[in-house]
Amino acid sequence: MDRPGDSPSWAPLARLARQLLPAALGVALLPAPAAARTWDYVPSASVGGGYESNANSASQSSQEESSYVATAGAYLDITGETSTSRVGFRPEVRGAVYSGLSAASRDDSYLNYFLPVTVAQSWQTAQASLSAGYSRISTRDSIIIGFDPNNPPRPGIDTANRRTEYQERWYLSPSLRYQLTPRDLISLSLNYDDVTYTEAMFSFRTDYTAGAAELSWDHSLGQRSTVSLSANISTFEATRPQSPVRNDTLTYGLTAGYQYALTPAATVGLTAGSSRSEVDIKGLPWISTPAGLLPCLDAAHNVFVPCTIRSTGDNFIGEVFYRQRPEKTVTTELRLSRAIQPSSDGSQVTVDQVAAYLTKEVTPLLSVRLAGQYWKQDAVTRQANALSDRFRRDYYSLEASATRRLNRSWSVGGQYTFTNDQRDYDVVASSTPNHRLYFYIQYSGLGSH
Repeated sequence: MDRPGDSPSWAPLARLARQLLPAALGVALLPAPAAARTWDYVPSASVGGGYESNANSASQSSQEESSYVATAGAYLDITGETSTSRVGFRPEVRGAVYSGLSAASRDDSYLNYFLPVTVAQSWQTAQASLSAGYSRISTRDSIIIGFDPNNPPRPGIDTANRRTEYQERWYLSPSLRYQLTPRDLISLSLNYDDVTYTEAMFSFRTDYTAGAAELSWDHSLGQRSTVSLSANISTFEATRPQSPVRNDTLTYGLTAGYQYALTPAATVGLTAGSSRSEVDIKGLPWISTPAGLLPCLDAAHNVFVPCTIRSTGDNFIGEVFYRQRPEKTVTTELRLSRAIQPSSDGSQVTVDQVAAYLTKEVTPLLSVRLAGQYWKQDAVTRQANALSDRFRRDYYSLEASATRRLNRSWSVGGQYTFTNDQRDYDVVASSTPNHRLYFYIQYSGLGSH
């Protein structure tokens, strides 16, 4: 039971998320009169193969194992639209089989699946939306973090421990936008994540729940420029199976922003603000003192009790970006940002990111994509000293891909990716470079429209 002053347990919210996902799915697939809602079903499937230079994610070059990989995936994109609403459901499965790995690598295959649901409804001056879903993703696959502004980011995986397992995630994200005046827009967004790992007891990754809320106001200065102000708050609670240690973090902050439309499709923007994180690490069997590691004494009852480390940290948050969005998707984005995110290593962390993304249609049948990012991670507060050092991480990724359409439904493509995950804390240092080269053939249905 939570003690007074503790953050509330997330167990009821976790149960609520699991209950609301089937409900959201039911709403998404609820039949409607044919004249009122138009349904579309677009299937897609792909098969391919590739090569990885460090398929076992070894941090020492002498232990790296290369592997050839066979891949396959499929999804069905289901959408239903009226003049004022849209629902969607996209079940997806994706898998791979590795060859030539030693028995020490444990897993030579994975099978991921995703069940995302979206619901949106608009009125004359308001719009509401809901995203919810469940995913089960192998850490072998999700260790590769790319940069694509068109896809919602998913929780990253700590790679300090190389044990492969599955990340299971439930999420719920409602939002509401209200046009207060022709120039003023008020937005409220909520987000809840419940993330667990199938072998957390052995891998030392941590299960966690994370919640966030943001209230923002946008004011149009004219046809091209907009200013904004937002307040945000987030909570993070991390635990590990059969461990009494728990990390409870409360973070809140304010940001202000400015956007300017260079053209109808291109925008530049700037946001800047500050956040404060209050961290409680509870259930420790000892605490660090000048005399060494000592248990904690409850003086009122003269008994030893689990120790708690409390710390606070202030961080700058914000971003500078340039973005091109000619239609529904982003074709170009340059970003320099700092944000606070949850981590599978048991803490909220600050993430400094430099990223670039570019797509180009070379010919009507040939398109290319280039993307890259540098990601620097650290603890939200340095006051925990050695405990916070373990969250330091530098991550690099580069990607180049090309897709050649054969006809309206079939295409072939190739993708090269380089990633390197570096960690350096205490006496432990690790670097896990990996070169990945993949080729595939894909079928995409045309739908009914």
